[in-house]
Amino acid sequence: MVRPPKKVQSIYTALREEIVAGAWKAGAKLPNESELAQRFDCSLGTVSKALALLVHEGFVERRARAGTTVIYGSPDSVASQLDAYAFIYPSEQHEGVWRAVRGFQDAAREAGRRVVMLTTGVDYQKETEFVSRLSEFDVRGAVIYPVIPTPQDQVHFSQLLVESRFPVVLAEISLPGLGCSTVVIDGFHAGYTMARHMIQRGARKIGFFSNFAWAPFMRDRYQGYRWALEEAGIGEPAGGVYLDPAMHPDFQDPLAEPTAMANAFLDRAGKIDAVVCAGDFLAMGCIAAAQQRGWRVPDDLLVSGVDDYSVLAASHGVPLTTYRIPYEEMGCKSFDLLDRVIRGQIVAPEERQLRGEIVIRQSA
Repeated sequence: MVRPPKKVQSIYTALREEIVAGAWKAGAKLPNESELAQRFDCSLGTVSKALALLVHEGFVERRARAGTTVIYGSPDSVASQLDAYAFIYPSEQHEGVWRAVRGFQDAAREAGRRVVMLTTGVDYQKETEFVSRLSEFDVRGAVIYPVIPTPQDQVHFSQLLVESRFPVVLAEISLPGLGCSTVVIDGFHAGYTMARHMIQRGARKIGFFSNFAWAPFMRDRYQGYRWALEEAGIGEPAGGVYLDPAMHPDFQDPLAEPTAMANAFLDRAGKIDAVVCAGDFLAMGCIAAAQQRGWRVPDDLLVSGVDDYSVLAASHGVPLTTYRIPYEEMGCKSFDLLDRVIRGQIVAPEERQLRGEIVIRQSA
């Protein structure tokens, strides 16, 4: 497909956004081509091409001697207007993501609201492209379940949110100060709950194992773990805390990196009683690494996760003790929050924290 020249595209986008925002109602006349050419500092031909795009997309109609009339919002054009809420999310191969997607879609269905689902895989560039092009999708706002690989990418992503003209609600991650409402998991409660369970099981040398450790929601899980240990008068074991900042999701072989990281962690930690892992994939990698050493789980090492992914519950023959995150509720609440923001029922940004619960199985 041949893209229109940048000037044509920029005029088309500006006029389109003004029409969608209600600057011109259905039946109103746009300024004539000479006035638009003066406004955008371009030729009449460039304006004509931009208006032709608006005609093609069903926003206006042009008639000889009648000028350009807005038809967006008229009864005849309702069928072509999506007027939807968007959900931008990573690959559905990730169980937590598809559970959140299901919650969002169920809430939208109940509300009678159309949705646009935009999946990014693990491509951060695709994610930022979707955010910057929201005006092209006929949506009123978006929930974003982001993949932000590095702190530098977070700075860039934050700038996109600041510049966005559309209401945005974030799922799973909170970025204070950007004006976005968020739905997040109480990571502190997750870390605290799992560490406290290990203490109640009699463990005293309790390690903590995390990747993506710079992310606020992962740091919250670590802080919860620390609080439980301090509350019990237990110190962190020497070499027993592993906070790797990296994250390289691989949906084709999701246990490869966690297992390699777990081997490095156990080499450094030495003999410990238990490991609180910040996620289920990390926990299963830890179990695999322990088994490679000839250790028995849970006899030689207690292991717990956070997520409760059904596909991992009995992986490696050891049912996993974990903290169940209510992903479906996250998707549902994020839709509700976006709906309230768009309706003007929320003035200041809100953060909704959701708590999960421990699911005790064989690994701990």
